[in-house]
Amino acid sequence: MRGRILCGAAVAAAGAAIAFAQTSQPITPPSDSSYYGYYGYPGSYHSSTAGESYAHGMADVVRSQGQANLNNSAAAINYSITQRNEIDNRAAWTSTYFQMRDENKRARDAERRPRATMSDLVRYAQEGKPKPLSPSELDAVTGSVRWPLALQVPGYAKDRAELEKILAGRASKGTLGPADYMKVRQLTTAMLGQLKEQIRDVPPEQYTLAKRFLESLAYEATRPLG
Repeated sequence: MRGRILCGAAVAAAGAAIAFAQTSQPITPPSDSSYYGYYGYPGSYHSSTAGESYAHGMADVVRSQGQANLNNSAAAINYSITQRNEIDNRAAWTSTYFQMRDENKRARDAERRPRATMSDLVRYAQEGKPKPLSPSELDAVTGSVRWPLALQVPGYAKDRAELEKILAGRASKGTLGPADYMKVRQLTTAMLGQLKEQIRDVPPEQYTLAKRFLESLAYEATRPLG
């Protein structure tokens, strides 16, 4: 009889193992009363003698041990399933993270402009430089300047005179010293600031012409005559 009960427990444990192999969902073991019945068999039975009562009690003990083993087995299986699901979830999260990162990188690379080559950088630098003044605007021999109309007003007279004096010295020496260069930068910057304050009073085309002229004049100060 005890062997039959233990055999029933073994069959239940085997069934739980098969369920674990086939599913990743937690399992619930059957209860002792619904699975075993009395004496390890389904159904119901009442003892009629003292011997049968003793045997019935022993069967209950063995059945309880089998149920406990089955419950422990199910708990171990459920714990393993939980661990496996957690590992699967982490793996899915990691895979998703790297896929999103790679897609983001490809999108940024597609939008990023190609890196500028050295020739591009040189060309950009040349394009950003002010245009040199023409000989009719700045006479390299005498240093005389033909000022744009917007800069011929009396408000610029003092600065114009200082610049003409410095540029005349440049014409005779061929270059400017550090002090004269800084003075040219200072005077042209002051004139640009004054011109900006008068932007509402100066016609747009005259304003643009005067601004470019002063920027080119400051740039000319950095270039030796030749």
